[in-house]
Amino acid sequence: MLLNFVQGEEGRLIILFLAGLGAGFINVLAGGGSLFTLPVLIFAGLDPVTANGTNRIGVLLENLTATHHFHQRQLAELKQGGMLALWTLPGVVIGALAGVHISNLWFQRILVIVLVIGAITLLLPKKTSTAPGSRADGQPSLWLYPALAVLGFYGGFIQAGIGFLFILVLRKLLTRHLPQVNAYKTLIITTYTLPALLIFAWMGEVRWGMGVTIAVGGILGAWLATKVTLSRRGELWIKIAVVVMVSVMAVKLWV
Repeated sequence: MLLNFVQGEEGRLIILFLAGLGAGFINVLAGGGSLFTLPVLIFAGLDPVTANGTNRIGVLLENLTATHHFHQRQLAELKQGGMLALWTLPGVVIGALAGVHISNLWFQRILVIVLVIGAITLLLPKKTSTAPGSRADGQPSLWLYPALAVLGFYGGFIQAGIGFLFILVLRKLLTRHLPQVNAYKTLIITTYTLPALLIFAWMGEVRWGMGVTIAVGGILGAWLATKVTLSRRGELWIKIAVVVMVSVMAVKLWV
C-alpha cells in the first residue's frame, strides 16, 4: 500500500513537498539541502540529469527569498554582490551545458561522490575561528575572482553542496563577517541559478510541477526554521536523516 501511495501522483507530490520542507530546514541549520532533494527527485522517478535541472527551481526561489530578506537588513551591497556574481556566469554556462550533455551513468558516478563528500562535510564540526590575516576584512583578495569562476562551473554542473564552498571561499577571501557571507552567497547563487535553470529547461531537463512543489516546501521550511528554535538534538536527527538518505541513494546509483 505504501509503495502504491509513493508511486501515485498525489503521493509523489506530498513526498516532494516534505523533502522541500526538510531541505529548507537543513539549509537554514547547516546547508546542503540539495543533498536531500536530489535523491528524493530521483526516487520520484526522474533520471539524475533531469533531477539536477528540476532541483534548480527550489534553489532559485529559496535563495531569492533569502536575498530579499538580507537586502532589507542591508547586509550586502547589491552592486558589489552583482559584480561578484558576474564572475561566476561563464563557468555556470559551461557547467550547465556539461551537466545537460553528460551521460546519466557518468553523472550518477559524479553525483554519488558529491553526495557522500557533502554528507561527510555536514557532519564535521563547524569552525568558529576568526583569526585575522594580512588582508583587511572586506577587501577582496585577487584569488576571489578565479575561485568564483570555478565555483560557477560547479554550481552550473551539479549545485549540491555549493553553499558550503561559497561560505569557505567568501569567508577566506572577502569577509569574515558571517551575516555578510550569507548575504553575498545567496545573492550570487540567485543570480547564476536563473541562467543555469534556463539552460536545463531549454534542453527539456526540467519538470516544473515537481520543482515548484519542492520549492514551495523549501520556502516554508526555511521560514519555519527562522521562527522555531530547534534543539541540538533536532539538528542531529536532521543530519542523520540526510546521511541515511545519501547512503541509500549512493548504493542505488552506484550499483
